[in-house]
Amino acid sequence: MQDIFAQFHLDEKETGAFLELVKLGASPVSAWAKHAGINRSSTYVILDRLVAAGVVSLFAHRGIMHAKPLPVTDLPAILERKRREIDETRAILLSRLGELTKLEATHAIRPTVQFYEGPARVAFMYEEVLKEPSFVSVFHPGRVKGMMPEYFHKIPLTLKARGGRAKELLVRCSEAEEYRKLYASAKHNISLLPKGITFSSDTIITKQKIYLVGYGKDTVVATEIWNGELAQTQSALFDLFWSTYGRS
Repeated sequence: MQDIFAQFHLDEKETGAFLELVKLGASPVSAWAKHAGINRSSTYVILDRLVAAGVVSLFAHRGIMHAKPLPVTDLPAILERKRREIDETRAILLSRLGELTKLEATHAIRPTVQFYEGPARVAFMYEEVLKEPSFVSVFHPGRVKGMMPEYFHKIPLTLKARGGRAKELLVRCSEAEEYRKLYASAKHNISLLPKGITFSSDTIITKQKIYLVGYGKDTVVATEIWNGELAQTQSALFDLFWSTYGRS
């Protein structure tokens, strides 16, 4: 079901809330929220998203705000309208593309970006990292070991086997202590960040690329940014971090 409502740019929580409203029919917002198990702080955020998607409308009855679901038989028509709007916008864009291209600065930094979703695709990304002679990184070993356990060991072992170099700052946890004990060496510098310092994603920086890896509850995603200038900037920022925390 979610794959259908993803076309309306709704997440699972928003989809679930809409389906509960479909079951109830037009209802006071407070009653719908209670039935759907939505807390007060999220109610109007979700409602705004559903209204913006065109699947819910609002009306007042006796001074009380009500929400009304779009009839499910109307959903295909909305998708068709969105498709037409996209086609029309694309046609306009193509007609003006030459004009827009002239506005691009010829010296602008234009990174190549690639996305990876799921363990198999992120494993492919890690294999690309393993081809690099050196890198620096900031990462959470607990997340890596929990979601991609093979690469908790494979990256440092491959680095050692190929005579590569790395500097890594680790979010402090039991897995970080284990990782440092196993793999710290003259060519593989490993330090732990102070307690309380953490990051929402892991970062790996090579000479030409930046890799950002995010871990969800059930999956992992990554972004590869290929641009030497950006990688150089991020590497310089890492060096500033290392100068402060590189001996922890």
